Amino acid sequence: MFRSQMRIQSITIFAFGVLAMTLWTGSGCKRGAVSEVNGTTAEELAGFYSPRDIKVLPFTKPRSFDMKDDIPDGIAVSLRPLDAMNDPIKAYGTFMFELYAYRPASGDRKGQWLQTWTQPVLDLDDQKKFWERVTSTYEFQLTWEGQPLQPQQKYLLVASFQAPGSDRLFDEYEFEFRITREDLMNAMSEESEGDVAPAGRD
Repeated sequence: MFRSQMRIQSITIFAFGVLAMTLWTGSGCKRGAVSEVNGTTAEELAGFYSPRDIKVLPFTKPRSFDMKDDIPDGIAVSLRPLDAMNDPIKAYGTFMFELYAYRPASGDRKGQWLQTWTQPVLDLDDQKKFWERVTSTYEFQLTWEGQPLQPQQKYLLVASFQAPGSDRLFDEYEFEFRITREDLMNAMSEESEGDVAPAGRD
């Protein structure tokens, strides 16, 4: 009698399993089809892991890239894209930087336009070149083009990022370009020494 009860239970469990599979198959699920996950579409999931904001960090400042002296010849930009959870994330698209003179005591802080830089980040080589793993930031070197910036002045850097098919993201960062008199004199002295040609032998 015990064996009969076990057999009946096994048949009942198998029947329920077959019924569940039949209902699932008939519900319209197709092999390889992308469906919603808890009501979230594939597009929405992709949006969760795409940049929703960008932040120019305080490490951004004028810097010397040629290593000849301490006089800055560009701006070192530290920028961090953020996802929907406000966590750092890598980005594929185009970064743009616009530099303006700072306009004090005004609703619009953009003064005279000075320079623009554009930097695409579209493949793995670009990621390796600009992405800093330790800080989870992108590091860009924006060198002066034409006239260098006037020292002892305040400037406004407007950064933007746009991925293909997405809205453009913006952030603004204010900084001061300060050079001490000692640094300036040292740079002028080194430049003068470099212009003097060595005397030849008689």
